[in-house]
Amino acid sequence: MAYLEIGCGMLLAVVFAWSAVTKLRSRTAFDEFARSLAPLVSRTVPAAALLTAAEVLVPPLLLVAPVWGFGLAGGLLGVLTAGVVLVVRRRLVVRCRCFGAGRARIGRRHVVRNLLLLLVGGLGLVAALSPGTASSTDAAGVLLSVGAAVLLASFVIHFDDLVELWA
Repeated sequence: MAYLEIGCGMLLAVVFAWSAVTKLRSRTAFDEFARSLAPLVSRTVPAAALLTAAEVLVPPLLLVAPVWGFGLAGGLLGVLTAGVVLVVRRRLVVRCRCFGAGRARIGRRHVVRNLLLLLVGGLGLVAALSPGTASSTDAAGVLLSVGAAVLLASFVIHFDDLVELWA
């Protein structure tokens, strides 16, 4: 189960780190993200700041306190998924700003993506809570877990681009 914890943690760490970086890279990027929240909340800048701060906290927490990291990631994904579901149900036209200045309109596929990430977080949490797994790792297994996680994270990050490519 240690490799599962490592892989799930790395996947979520990369996804949340990239998401935070794309929002914090410039004032314009952050403002675009904040504006994308307008159909859901009245005070967009504080909401955007809170969501982005949580995204920033997930990767280091996954490293130093995995149970807390998976818990925060799961809670944040729950909030984000609820927002996406509201957008889809209300048939609002909102651009996905999850990973920067995306052009894709938020839709059902984003709900599915977030639910899969929630599943990853749940699996990672179960693995982190399982007793006696920390001593059963070797370098090759860790490297394979990390490599697979980074590859899967790149698919998550470029999800909209891949859907557009194959559509």
